[in-house]
Amino acid sequence: MRYLLLGLLASSGLLAACNSNTDTTTTIPNVPVNVQLDLRDQQNKALLFDNGVVTIPPGSANGQGGVKGIYVVRQNATTYAAFERNCPYQPLSSCATVTLDRSSRLFFRDSCCTSQFSLQGLVTGGPAARSLRQYNTNLSGSLLTIKN
Repeated sequence: MRYLLLGLLASSGLLAACNSNTDTTTTIPNVPVNVQLDLRDQQNKALLFDNGVVTIPPGSANGQGGVKGIYVVRQNATTYAAFERNCPYQPLSSCATVTLDRSSRLFFRDSCCTSQFSLQGLVTGGPAARSLRQYNTNLSGSLLTIKN
């Protein structure tokens, strides 16, 4: 009886350990992000208007540009948001990259899994359960700094 009780306790401990380690969601890899954009630069002219979007490639020359690049979105004259282009749904897949919808320019989509995201990074459709990874932004004069 004592061995049966010990066996049951050991089994339940193993099951609990398995359940706590069984995470079916994979997260986007963490990479250093430290990018500075001069909003007066002609390349960033889209950020002069609300909902304007600029793409920063991964490993760009002026800093680390995320895993698959970064989208910078102007929310208003003083607020900017920066989002990782790596889709949070199966992010290790080679095609898990969000792009700006070409026709409307009003949302992001991942053509691989068909997830859609608002310009605020929120999920609006598809299988993704998490919002786009957002990086910190700081505006000082015309210099926008993006960091994690």
